[in-house]
Amino acid sequence: MDNICEQLVEKKKTTADIVKMITLSLGLILGAAACMLASMYLGITFLVVIAVGLLALGVWLVSGMNVEYEYIVTNNEMDIDKIIGRRKRKRMITVDLSKADDFGKYPPEKNIESDTTVHATTGLEKNAHYLLVQHKDYGKVKVIFNPNEKIREAIVQEFPNSLSARLKHNGE
Repeated sequence: MDNICEQLVEKKKTTADIVKMITLSLGLILGAAACMLASMYLGITFLVVIAVGLLALGVWLVSGMNVEYEYIVTNNEMDIDKIIGRRKRKRMITVDLSKADDFGKYPPEKNIESDTTVHATTGLEKNAHYLLVQHKDYGKVKVIFNPNEKIREAIVQEFPNSLSARLKHNGE
């Protein structure tokens, strides 16, 4: 039976993200206003095109600050995609769940060493989990993400027997 499951999570905006968005918006609005005023007083109509371009650039840049992550479990593979501004999708990593070494709530009680860490969380670490897996290109990878119950069940279903038994024994 095929094991197919997916989840989309939106990254919460931090205070720094909001400040960047406001600063960028204000800067581009002021630039567009300056171009419009200069166009009116100097009679250079091309400045109107520049003002409209600045406003369009602002909308494009601010919408690009919206980030979502999609977790896709297909049989024994999990793909994590980063979706930027609902217009651009980037594959962050694909892991083979049958090569998983550990899985649990994040942050773990102990510091787990890894060669690479992939953060694909909503920004709320209280609901986060980690997955430690061997990857052919990146070595030992620690994936930090926010799976719902359905995704967790799909992931655990594909773990090697030794890890599944250890997780059941620990009550996870």
